[in-house]
Formats: sequence, structure tokens, C-alpha cells
Amino acid sequence: MGHWGEVVLFYAECLAVMDRVSRLEQPIATYLRRNLYVTASGMFSPRYLAQAAAIVGPDRLLFSTDYPYQYRPGGDPRRFLADCGLDEADKAGFAHGNWLRLTQGGAADRV
Repeated sequence: MGHWGEVVLFYAECLAVMDRVSRLEQPIATYLRRNLYVTASGMFSPRYLAQAAAIVGPDRLLFSTDYPYQYRPGGDPRRFLADCGLDEADKAGFAHGNWLRLTQGGAADRV
């Protein structure tokens, strides 16, 4: 899902209230964590990144820009990635590793 989950992650708390009546086998938060991959889509917000990581986990974060729609000259994507607040392993996953693992069936773990 683009743009930090297209608002879905911002309603995760509200959705969790439905756990008591949903009759799902797992809490809704479990389905979000197991089934969503979330991308920045050019919205370089450390706060949104932290929120997304807390909900889906750092292994389901995908870095992206929204070029050419949110193009900003001056190296914003690199600067955001460098200063995003993730540890080095999670940053590498966010930058490219999670995408490789998703699209190549685990090949990122062998790179």
C-alpha cells in the first residue's frame, strides 16, 4: 500500500475495536502485520515511518518516491533514508532488501 498505508494504518486502533465482534480467527492487527507491505510513496516523514513500522513491522516497509509527482530537487530521498531513525539492518531492508525478499522469494537474504 502506498502513502504509508493509504490511511488504513491511521485507523488501526479503530479497527482493533472490532476484534470483539469480528469473529476473525486472529486480531485485526495480526492481519495487518501479516498481509500488508507499506511504502512511503515520497512522503518523507519519520513519524509516519515509525507508525508504519510499529504496525506492520520493519520487514514490511518499502522505500519509494512518487516521482515525478512529488519530486523535490536536493536529495530529499537520500537524506530521509539516511536520517529515518531505523537501525542499519532495518534501514537496508527498507531501502531495498524487503523489496528483493518480496519479489524474489527470499533472494535478498542471500545478497
